Amino acid sequence: RQKGVFYMKKAGKYLIAAALAALVTAMPLTSYGFGWSAKTETKAEEEKTYQYKSGETVIAMNAEAAPVVKALGTPKSTFEQDSCAYQGKAKTYSYDGLELSTSVVGGKELIESLYITGKDDKLATPEGIKIGSKKQDVINAYGKNYKEEFGTLRYTLGNTQVSFYLTNGAVDAIEYMVVATK
Repeated sequence: RQKGVFYMKKAGKYLIAAALAALVTAMPLTSYGFGWSAKTETKAEEEKTYQYKSGETVIAMNAEAAPVVKALGTPKSTFEQDSCAYQGKAKTYSYDGLELSTSVVGGKELIESLYITGKDDKLATPEGIKIGSKKQDVINAYGKNYKEEFGTLRYTLGNTQVSFYLTNGAVDAIEYMVVATK
């Protein structure tokens, strides 16, 4: 009888071990404890980003640069240097009132940032903010979910950020950029 209890305990341990193994196997790889974080966003939420529109041209961060550069026309100047973020070259295209910066990633030239300083009404964001807009105009258009640092309002959406640089309570530059996601 003593021997039978021993085997029952041993079999019980194997059953528990098998159940735990099945549970761990059934867990998604995004579970906590493996260095990954649980992802609750839907695909549509992941794809939401800040985008700028110039005429009919949508300028999205991380998009291929070639069609945008072609649509914007001949730049006033270009500047090329070694990329700080990636291996390869970074390039800046300067136009009247805006600068488009790109980097080569995976063999493709991708948009990394857009910097707007022009006072032309055509350079307003899709939400209507332009150089000279007041801080409260920005908050009314983009909401209260921002971080304010050194006179700059920063809004983050997906893997993009739009920053409004303020002087004396008025926008004097706008920047769209790619940011690292968590």
